[in-house]
Amino acid sequence: MAKKIKVNRKKIKKPDEFQTFSDRVIKYLSANKNAAYGVASGIIAVLLIISLGSYSLRTRRARAEYLLAQAFSIMQTPLVDDLTGQEILKGAKSFATTSQRNQEAISKLNEVVQKFSRSEQGLEARYRLGEVYFLDGNFKQSIAAYEDFLKELQSRKTKPEFMEYSAYLGLGKNYFQLEDYEKAIFYFQKIIDSKKSAGYEPEAMLGLARCLAMQKNYEAASGKLNALIESYPGTVYEQLARLELQKIPGQKKSR
Repeated sequence: MAKKIKVNRKKIKKPDEFQTFSDRVIKYLSANKNAAYGVASGIIAVLLIISLGSYSLRTRRARAEYLLAQAFSIMQTPLVDDLTGQEILKGAKSFATTSQRNQEAISKLNEVVQKFSRSEQGLEARYRLGEVYFLDGNFKQSIAAYEDFLKELQSRKTKPEFMEYSAYLGLGKNYFQLEDYEKAIFYFQKIIDSKKSAGYEPEAMLGLARCLAMQKNYEAASGKLNALIESYPGTVYEQLARLELQKIPGQKKSR
């Protein structure tokens, strides 16, 4: 007959040496409820602050994007003379003049810059202001806007190069309109000399040639135009270069 095993009940009551960590935590929290509530409250507060901060950022970005989209929408709005009779009867949005449309877009872009200066949308609004001022014939204000954009761009970690060289092109065009050909040449040449501005090089070459022609440096202007024709055959820039060559004294008309 098998012997009965005696069980020491005192040993059963002792804590198991393999008691889990979670059990210990629960016991500690039960014994220190005030401290536990404080820690929990702190964690909840931090999570709430992070959540609110993230929501605030998303809301600000959405608001900035909305204002910028409004500015783009304004620039796409037709003039009243471009509407059909039926569109007018339906109450389609329109502007009486190009200048009126430009001024409303400028106002909206300035609002983006003022309210969201350091955002991506604020940076793009500065750039677009240069474009719209140029379209409105306000060349000095366009220069100021492009310079403000480039200054802000230098303070950013990431720099969209296509916008940077487009701004240089805009500055060159503005100075050309103001007949400050030396400054216009500086910006056109800056684009041509860069290896990162291939998309803007043909227009810069054309602008440079026009500046040289206005300075009556016809030989240099012809050289730039011929280089443009050779570099971009079959493009609109070749056609424009040939037209510019026809304006230079002593040049044969191109077919």
